[in-house]
Amino acid sequence: MRVSIVSVFKSVCVLVALAGLAVGGYLLHSYLPKMLEEATSGRKIAPVPAGEEVIVSVPKGASLSQVAALLHEKGIISNRLVFKIVALIRGEQGKIKAGDYALKTGSDAGEVLDLLISGKTLMFSITVPEGYNIYQIADLFDKRGIMERQRFLDMARNPALLKELGVEGSSLEGYLFPDTYLFRPSEKQSGEKIVQAMVKRFWDVYDRDVRPTADRYGWTPFQVVTLASLIEKEARMAEHGLVSAVFHNRLKKNMRLQSDPTVIYGIKAMGSRITRADLNRDHPYNTYVHAGLPPGPIANPGKASLVAAVEPEDKPYLYFVARNDGTHYFSTTLREHNNAVNMYQRNHTDLSRNRENGNDKGTSSSN
Repeated sequence: MRVSIVSVFKSVCVLVALAGLAVGGYLLHSYLPKMLEEATSGRKIAPVPAGEEVIVSVPKGASLSQVAALLHEKGIISNRLVFKIVALIRGEQGKIKAGDYALKTGSDAGEVLDLLISGKTLMFSITVPEGYNIYQIADLFDKRGIMERQRFLDMARNPALLKELGVEGSSLEGYLFPDTYLFRPSEKQSGEKIVQAMVKRFWDVYDRDVRPTADRYGWTPFQVVTLASLIEKEARMAEHGLVSAVFHNRLKKNMRLQSDPTVIYGIKAMGSRITRADLNRDHPYNTYVHAGLPPGPIANPGKASLVAAVEPEDKPYLYFVARNDGTHYFSTTLREHNNAVNMYQRNHTDLSRNRENGNDKGTSSSN
């Protein structure tokens, strides 16, 4: 008996339809009793005015039932059962993505499902500039509503957290890598997560770009970060390697580093005017008073400063002075340096140069 292509096609369509009904029947048989039980049990949710925007955080690995309950509790959907049936009929019960979503109360179940499947989650960004110290980051976090200033400073000095993150020293100073970070709005409530991400970013950069050279010369991460923080505060534009050369040369000759930013660290806000009294103040970080590196970092350096700390340029410079055009003049001898100071600083009435945006880069390294 000859069978036409049309007959075969019709038969296939019937079989597909029957299979679809069978799968749908199986799903309803498997899920319907439980869904009905959920729909008729549990505490009642007070009515919520429609159209109000609510931030909903869908946890990673949440089941369809958990998501439906969360949406119902927030007033986004009016019926958990309808939401689940829509997801099952569409075969999208496993496609919901975790994250924070801006949803409106009294929404259509299908529209809500579309958004949760799209993964168009809310994110907030925060940028930590290069050279910010923990006090400036504390102010930034406070302003952005992430964490109160003192709470951040307390956390940055928490010995248990320092040990957990592999940080040497008395605080996270130097290890909070400056960058732009993206987080879920719900994560703003946990400043610790943000701090952990910043320190992880530091170690990623350090391990990849700095550690091989540092290990070759026997420099510890703490030593590198401390020196890099001085370079960060002093260098302008592409001067990182030259500033590093000055500091390395001075350390080899047992000369004091005499870096202006160390004079006011922890005493005045970075960007403050430096006076002669500041230079003479005896505190541990003042490299005009104490030889060698300061007892710890004074800021959080970026990649260029970290690399420069272990890869100084091969130059004999021992001094530098600001030209007041965003660059420095580097000198080998004290006489040359004093001439440069007279040339570039003669119109200044104090020991500080113009500072922009509160980012102190220091005036000079001199005797």
